[in-house]
Amino acid sequence: MTMNKQINNGRISPNLLVLILMVILFIFAGGLSCYYQQKSKIITVAFYTGSSWDVPNGKPYQVIDEAIKEFHKQYPNVKVKYETGITKKDYLNWLSGKIVSGKTPDVILIPDGNFSMIAEEGLLTDLRRFIKSDALNTDLFYQPLLTSTQYRGGQYALPYEANPNFMIYNQTLLKKYQLPNDFNRLTPENFESISSSLAKVKKEKYYGTTDAFNWEAAAKTYDSLLLSANNRHVNLISTRFARTVKLMQQLRSASANLKVDTDLFDQGKVAFEPITLAQYRTYASYPYYVTQSHSFAIRYSQMPSLAGHSATSIATSSWGISSSSQNKMLSWKLIKILCSNKRIQQKLMTTSAGSSVLKPIVNSKKTKKILWNYGAQARFTSTELDRLLRTGKVNPSFKEYQLIINLLESRLDQALDDSDIDEKLYDIQSDANDLVK
Repeated sequence: MTMNKQINNGRISPNLLVLILMVILFIFAGGLSCYYQQKSKIITVAFYTGSSWDVPNGKPYQVIDEAIKEFHKQYPNVKVKYETGITKKDYLNWLSGKIVSGKTPDVILIPDGNFSMIAEEGLLTDLRRFIKSDALNTDLFYQPLLTSTQYRGGQYALPYEANPNFMIYNQTLLKKYQLPNDFNRLTPENFESISSSLAKVKKEKYYGTTDAFNWEAAAKTYDSLLLSANNRHVNLISTRFARTVKLMQQLRSASANLKVDTDLFDQGKVAFEPITLAQYRTYASYPYYVTQSHSFAIRYSQMPSLAGHSATSIATSSWGISSSSQNKMLSWKLIKILCSNKRIQQKLMTTSAGSSVLKPIVNSKKTKKILWNYGAQARFTSTELDRLLRTGKVNPSFKEYQLIINLLESRLDQALDDSDIDEKLYDIQSDANDLVK
């Protein structure tokens, strides 16, 4: 039947009219269905209030709320829901309860030290296909941070916030006793020598470092543990670890076995203190600023390490997508905003105590100004932060790592107390390796 036959004197035939109405109705119904499907989508988000780094945070929801606003610009009919008031301390238990009950949130904030455990349980989605489909430029991230969210060749999360460590030191005290006092990177030899020299001062009691410099820090000084996801074997009977033991023995002797804490550093009695960026930003800001009332100058250095090695540790929080999520694409769009959107990451740099994970944000004019506002006597710069994030190391990505470190810290400290560490090293090594059998 031709169109001419269906149109008679400018009038549409009943058959054609029915066909046109059916097409219009079908298009309308399809559009309405898509609208309601999108409108009914709910993305659930799991995260905890406060800081990832156990320091005060007066604006716990600001960054996530800003990210959700950004998300709603693209997907105005998708709801994003999260529960408030969950503390970091209770977070993993709360998340476990959700998983067991079959109500695993779509998007999950992963605290530092928990990524490998969650990934090994099969709870996360490999993000490589989303990264490829969106052509996300992963070079924007610092490589050590991106590596920290990889597992068995997959990218199971994106880094969100970083917290590197470094050393602060009392330059006034070092100058007073004609000791080296201007470092970019401490050598182990300088670190040991200064600690021993201060221990010999007779009129007053001074110390080399606070006890925040522990076995893990000492092992990283000499890169002596050599643990990785592919090598989970602890070797304490090695030349490198022997140097680690010697360093800890010297530090323990120099402190006369006294617990040397931050209060003693604040009093000007201690040369060095390991500190994280989050601690520094809290420590150097009102009302937590301490050293302004004391008459000594603070300077900054990388952690003591062998030439060509970095002993900088970087803690990282990250965002992942639940493997059971029914809204993986929308969930990806949200974590992409949280982790790679420059405006959101700059907001994080402004409101949180940690660092952005993006190179352009760390090196931005706004970040330079933010860091410049900290510290009355010496300022930790964005250039120094950039160097730490480029060269620092994240902890190996396997779930037993922290168990091993906890065992070593406890057993090795006890062996030092008992003065029989050489005799106990093999037994401690065996017990540590039993954790990964």
